[in-house]
Amino acid sequence: MVYINPYDQLRLQRGVEHLHKLGPRPTAELLADVAAKIGGLPCILSTLEEYKRLSPRQLRLAGGDRFPPRPLRAVPRS
Repeated sequence: MVYINPYDQLRLQRGVEHLHKLGPRPTAELLADVAAKIGGLPCILSTLEEYKRLSPRQLRLAGGDRFPPRPLRAVPRS
């Protein structure tokens, strides 16, 4: 996975969580939009084929079905 700064990583996670709640069609629409913008449909389709090897049960057992907990940091009082 490529490095993404922590702020953008959090934005990505929150956006994906929201998209997931919307269901499969909006997810497909997002992938189609991205593919159209970058000309990446072959890459997206081949990656989807790779993901077909996974099962929901496998991911759940490995903890790969959810994001890791966000670290909490104490903010010093001024």
